Amino acid sequence: MPVAEARELLGVPDDADQETIRAAHRRLIAKVHPDAGGSVELARRVNAAREILLSEARNHVPERHD
Repeated sequence: MPVAEARELLGVPDDADQETIRAAHRRLIAKVHPDAGGSVELARRVNAAREILLSEARNHVPERHD
């Protein structure tokens, strides 16, 4: 899944930090999880989006201006 699609799925902005990504994931997975009446496939996609965006956030280290 492309990063842009993952952002759209979780509803987070381009500059979302890890905590924002995790919070968006928690809200969405609570609605789409199979135990809550959602589907396995949608839960899988939401989890994949979280992993993609967390990886992207970890790899993006802000520049330091010392």
